[in-house]
Amino acid sequence: MRKLFLLGLTLFSVCSFGQDIKATTEDGKKVILKADKTWKYDELKTESKNTCVIEKGFKEPKYNTSSSWKRMGSTVDDLKKHISVDMGVKQEKIILLEVSEQLGNGVYILCVDGQKMKWRRTGSVFRKDGEDVLNMKNE
Repeated sequence: MRKLFLLGLTLFSVCSFGQDIKATTEDGKKVILKADKTWKYDELKTESKNTCVIEKGFKEPKYNTSSSWKRMGSTVDDLKKHISVDMGVKQEKIILLEVSEQLGNGVYILCVDGQKMKWRRTGSVFRKDGEDVLNMKNE
């Protein structure tokens, strides 16, 4: 019985040391730690996080086009113009995926040249999600 236990323990330890370990860095990137003390990025996880694929026949959700929103410059079309100038992307490559808007604010999920992005509107000011408009520094 003792020999069987030692054999099992030996097989278990050999198997556990020979496997790759998946880990996450402090900035959220996925990496694979290999048994030979090397590592590499887990490419499948990092690429699929921010990419978007638009199916054929996809139609953008309906959004408000009232005249009061046009006067404020806060329509989805204005957002697309803003993103186009800000990121240097043609407006045709900006596709609205989801929208949640009210008169005072809105949240927009867009596919911008193949990358999924979240933008917010407060009043008539558009900003990327997580961007602090009050603490902007000149670059």
